[in-house]
Amino acid sequence: MGLMIQRLKERSKKYFLILIAVPLFLGVIGWLLPVGKEASSYTTEATITLGSYNNPSLNDPKRVITLLTNAPFYEENLAMLWEEKHEEITTKLQVTAGADYMINLSYTDHPGQSAVEVINKISDAFIAMDRERFQKKQTIIQESIEALKDEKVAPEAMVDQQRFLYELKTAQNDIKPAAVLKSANKEAIETANRAFNSKERAVLGILLGITISFLWIVFPEIVRKQSF
Repeated sequence: MGLMIQRLKERSKKYFLILIAVPLFLGVIGWLLPVGKEASSYTTEATITLGSYNNPSLNDPKRVITLLTNAPFYEENLAMLWEEKHEEITTKLQVTAGADYMINLSYTDHPGQSAVEVINKISDAFIAMDRERFQKKQTIIQESIEALKDEKVAPEAMVDQQRFLYELKTAQNDIKPAAVLKSANKEAIETANRAFNSKERAVLGILLGITISFLWIVFPEIVRKQSF
């Protein structure tokens, strides 16, 4: 062991300038590389959980995917966005079904802020449409409950009346609207897609150079030891 350490010291002294030059050279290269200055594409995601109120058009994942990937939805609810970005939405928007009646939206654009705004506008427009339909369903059920409560029935029909009221109230409690589980977030996508800045690349270059220099000094001794 002592002999190996002595050889490592001698080798380090012999190639001292190279050992210093390699980390410095890689650090300078890392600083000067134009990585991160070029335009980047950002992919952002949002997740919606669908409602449940007996509306197949808005409660069925397959139909919702069809809705969100075709022009009529955008022409009716996001006319300005569709006019500006219909080609990007057609080619870069991905809508897929997840577990438990969830819908995942993924959109790629440059810059990141644009990707976030587009996907949030789409999810917000869908939620607004869903809430409108949900409110109508809720109003219908409530009006039915009020009408049935006020209706005068014969004594023999009161049991049926109470049963219908119970069913309506149960249905009213069971229905739910869609909701956004995860909105697109600009900070999250910029962190995920951010390129290293000049200082970070320089530090990585120096660390890589130190690692290479260390291996260059130590590796011959390891091979020498294994050969015996």
